[in-house]
Amino acid sequence: MEDSKTKNNENYLCPSYVAKPGAELFGIINSNGHVDYLNTTIAINEDFIARANKGRTPEKRFRFAGNCAKSGCKQWKNHECGLVHDIVEIIENPVSEALQHCPIRQRCRWYMQRAEQACAQCNEVVRNIETQLTQQQSIEETTT
Repeated sequence: MEDSKTKNNENYLCPSYVAKPGAELFGIINSNGHVDYLNTTIAINEDFIARANKGRTPEKRFRFAGNCAKSGCKQWKNHECGLVHDIVEIIENPVSEALQHCPIRQRCRWYMQRAEQACAQCNEVVRNIETQLTQQQSIEETTT
């Protein structure tokens, strides 16, 4: 029997997606650098992207979700998303008793893998954290 964490595995969303047509906007980065989650997601289109590109890059101002690419993504390691593992280990926010609202939680790859631990870190994630993690991993590899 298949457990609930692997059921419908094809349908999970990556919460660190790029701004492109069809992506789902689920949060806005506030002035403190944290995510204000929307009540529901909004599918973005070319018009949104054109307007959003007039300022800083959209991924530094908004959080987008899209279909998890799984093995097509460079963060995919050992049959799961390696990025969420690294984020949990680096940010290390404690899990709170009450999770903040999130419009993608039930479809989120990170939540599927790390549950509340992923949620506790997610509010601080801006897409360029992937670059920071890659740089840190390179430094660790050269010092070991």
